[in-house]
Amino acid sequence: MVSYEKYVLKSGETRWRVHYRDPSHVTKEKSGFRRKIDAQDWAARNVTIAMNDGAYVDPQGGRALISKLGDEWVAAHESVWKPSHYHSIETAWRVHVKPKWGERQLSKITHSEVQDWVNELAKARSATVVIRAFGILKGIYDTAVKDGRIVRVPVVDIQLPKKSRKPRQYLTPGQLLALADASGAYRPLILVLGLCGLRWGEATALTVWDVDFKRNRLHVSKGVTKVGATFEQGTPKSNKARDVPMPQLVRDALREQVKGKKPTDLLFEGEHGGYVAPQSLGKNHRCWYKTAVETSGVPKLTCHDLRHTAASIAVHSGANVKAVQRMLGHSSAAMTLDTYADLFDDDLDELAARMDETMSKIA
Repeated sequence: MVSYEKYVLKSGETRWRVHYRDPSHVTKEKSGFRRKIDAQDWAARNVTIAMNDGAYVDPQGGRALISKLGDEWVAAHESVWKPSHYHSIETAWRVHVKPKWGERQLSKITHSEVQDWVNELAKARSATVVIRAFGILKGIYDTAVKDGRIVRVPVVDIQLPKKSRKPRQYLTPGQLLALADASGAYRPLILVLGLCGLRWGEATALTVWDVDFKRNRLHVSKGVTKVGATFEQGTPKSNKARDVPMPQLVRDALREQVKGKKPTDLLFEGEHGGYVAPQSLGKNHRCWYKTAVETSGVPKLTCHDLRHTAASIAVHSGANVKAVQRMLGHSSAAMTLDTYADLFDDDLDELAARMDETMSKIA
């Protein structure tokens, strides 16, 4: 039901007000129309037709501030995301998105403004930071559309910066052993990272119970991340447990590593007990891993890069893509191929050589 009311401003000018009920039968109004026909036109487009089509959006919904909706959006995901991911999103919201858009109304932001913001942010920040910040704003608008607050959104067809993929580096087996030998008490950890392909958080979350010498497997079912000064334990990145084979070097190193430990003890412990802290190659950072890299003289790869070395050694040892996928815990073989396409190029050359050999026998 829609009705129209004529009223007079203090200046003596007349205006028209629309009274209507939303689908929940709540009475609302929209004021400020100079002519009755303007009020009728607005009501026809925003109330009558929209209700008939089932596409009604509360005209007042677009007035909500981005700061309020953003706080709610971030909070709603806290129990869904892993702690490290939530921390990165919450930080991006607080540092990049809220200061820019917080005091703006949902419906007042334009496509051009969002594109300008993305372009400006990209001048000073990496593509990863820009894409993460934009994703938050887009998430807020996606939720607003689902909640019936707004129809048109300014976050469609935004041109985002492209992530540049740096050439991946791999250690040779000899370099990996040199790095392990330079790591002192953490030699077994380096071997697990570089030969079994575990993520840092997966390797440092292992307990003695996770080492199965009879089946020659590492059972990967946990992952630990450091959020601020706190370690948070959860599931692996893929949210799926997996069993990873242990080469002889790893097996021998871990037999020594488990001596004197209880099944529930951490397989690798920090210098002062507890989880091993994340290692960095940063200029102003000193840690055992950085020292080992410098001492061994190997290329400056991060601890996570050792996972790629494991993939390289596996592929060059004859492992197929499915086996590498299972070892690394990728969600699909396609993901493994996309990540390590360069490693499988040699397979094409070998395939051609084998086909030539087969055909030559026939000829």
